[in-house]
Amino acid sequence: MIFLHIYCPYFKIMATKLEKTLIRYIEEANEEWKLFKKGERLIVGVSGGKDSLSCLRLLSFFDLHLKAVHINLFGKGVSGLKEYCSFYADYQEIKAVPISNKRIQKNPCYRCSRERRQLLLEAAAAFNCHKIALGHHKDDAAETLIINMIYSREISTMMPLQVLFKGTYMIIRPMYLIPEPMILSYAREQGIPELDAGCEFGEDSKRRRVKELLAQLNTESKGIDVIENVFSSMKQIKHGFIPFDKKNADHSIK
Repeated sequence: MIFLHIYCPYFKIMATKLEKTLIRYIEEANEEWKLFKKGERLIVGVSGGKDSLSCLRLLSFFDLHLKAVHINLFGKGVSGLKEYCSFYADYQEIKAVPISNKRIQKNPCYRCSRERRQLLLEAAAAFNCHKIALGHHKDDAAETLIINMIYSREISTMMPLQVLFKGTYMIIRPMYLIPEPMILSYAREQGIPELDAGCEFGEDSKRRRVKELLAQLNTESKGIDVIENVFSSMKQIKHGFIPFDKKNADHSIK
């Protein structure tokens, strides 16, 4: 177990019941995938949304050296972001060359993500650390699986631990096992702000459409947690029923 505190080491903030539950989810993910160790230095990517800010606050309950980094891709400042993040970590804003609609009309989310990741890696190198924590959660992983199947013609999703450059850097997602509704409840409980990061493509993104589709299916499917089922399906792969999995396919009838 790496959970050592019942309070935030910055200001000795006592953890609430919900907070302790979310911390246990992070501990479970850490035990499963070895995301971070006691005393490590971490970059935490903060966009200004509830997910990344919740991730920052939750990680502040662990014995870690945190630096919150915001990548400004659209040339707009995020009011209040520095003030919030500074309660839990050192803060840095990196201003990138502004992204325009013309530059990324095709697949904007992927291209924004790629540029943001490159700048976070540069920040990690400057901070002398090897791991970057992002605020993605269980719903994000399930949605990405569906997005990639529909739009990229592949079965893949974001990983809880992603190794880059032969282990020189790692992307970690400590909230990988946490359902989004719990994060929404946590944000309301703690008054975590939803700050405007100035994204110009959010209303038209593929992710938004898939999120709405899964929400509709969940409403229509009484007694079924659609997100949980999609997420759990990644642990229940029946290789014998994947026709192009030539290595593991077994076409015999038993």
